Amino acid sequence: MLPDILKEKKIKSILIEKEEYFDVADIKKNHPDLKIDVSQVIIIKKVEFIKAEYVAPVSDFDNAIKNIFKPKK
Repeated sequence: MLPDILKEKKIKSILIEKEEYFDVADIKKNHPDLKIDVSQVIIIKKVEFIKAEYVAPVSDFDNAIKNIFKPKK
């Protein structure tokens, strides 16, 4: 995904060595329409960050799988 799209969604970000990283917790909490590649997450001072290229929109397949494994109350 392009960094500009994530900025439009107002996802928190920081610059690390001239590279922009986005806050994984912010994505998980406020943007259920996005998914991340957990193998590309970096941790700095106990905070998880990821580059925009490893963030993608949730697909119909992802939603179907999520609904199959939804916990029953």
